[in-house]
Amino acid sequence: MADEKELQQEKVEVREAFSEAEAAKERREEEKPKETVVEPDPESPAAEEKGSESTCEIVVAPAEGDRHTRARKQVEAARALVESADAEIEECIAKIRDDLAKFEAYEHASLEPVVEESRRLLSELGVGELPTGVVVSEVELENPAEERLEIEDLPSGKAGAFGWGFLVALLTLLGWYLYGASRAGLSPLPDRMPDLGFFSAIAGKISLLIDQAANPAVGAAIALGTALLAGWIVYAVLVAMRAAKNQRIAEEIAQEAGFYCRKKEECKEKMAQVREHLKELQRTVQKYQVLLDEKNAALRRALFVEDADSLEKLHQRSRQNVEEIQELLQELSRLLATPMAREGMLTKESTETLRRAKRVINDRILSLYS
Repeated sequence: MADEKELQQEKVEVREAFSEAEAAKERREEEKPKETVVEPDPESPAAEEKGSESTCEIVVAPAEGDRHTRARKQVEAARALVESADAEIEECIAKIRDDLAKFEAYEHASLEPVVEESRRLLSELGVGELPTGVVVSEVELENPAEERLEIEDLPSGKAGAFGWGFLVALLTLLGWYLYGASRAGLSPLPDRMPDLGFFSAIAGKISLLIDQAANPAVGAAIALGTALLAGWIVYAVLVAMRAAKNQRIAEEIAQEAGFYCRKKEECKEKMAQVREHLKELQRTVQKYQVLLDEKNAALRRALFVEDADSLEKLHQRSRQNVEEIQELLQELSRLLATPMAREGMLTKESTETLRRAKRVINDRILSLYS
């Protein structure tokens, strides 16, 4: 008699302890913020503060050289930041896919045999409308509409500047040629192939701009020197303009890369929620598997001992066991069929279904100690 009282007391204590633990866990989950992730405004102070604490700021060491060199360094730093953010996302996705693969392996090896046994036993009793399958629904870990940020190298503009400089130099020489020919009284388009004397006469007239006597060597030097100077000025101006433009573009790229990185950090947080949800899902599904396995054994015993071939011939307690198996199968099927993630974000339906499934299985576990 005393042993029976002690046994009853132990059952009551176990039930109370389990109830307190589950109640505390439920309270913690209810106190947590909703699973739905609210997109923060990237221009809000909170977002700016978060970005400053993250690794999404581009820090470029002082670079020697012109503005183009500094802009190139800034673009290289932005590209490295984007590549690092993409690599971290890929790592998160790979981990989740690995968890999913392990969970699917567990389903095929452990869960499906138990569920199929439950379905077989219920079919023998003529129970219809059984849930179909217990395969986890497809998980969409990436947003198909989101494109990766591709950063191209900045053009130096030197090739184009050289072409324009060369053209200006040729035009300058042409101008001197026309000027000298006009002063020398020669036709710019001679009837025959011009010889050295023809060009010497033109160069001599050009030299009169700085010398009283005609000097072809001086004239040629003036024409070539001014042509090269004009070409170099055009080249230098265009390269400087391109460098200034590159610096503005580099700053825009740096800002865009920082924003892209912050968006990827938000994606990482969402994927962390998906991964944690998957772990909690597996723990809950394992509870269903264990309890279903136990109830399958009880139903097999009932079918053998009671020699029943239909639901109506079973004892009342055995029929109650059948109802519990049906409920567990339905909840398990609903839980695994609910889409877990869309566009890389945990779905609200999945969190609500998991919460409901946990309440159902915990109630069933509590009933074992009542």
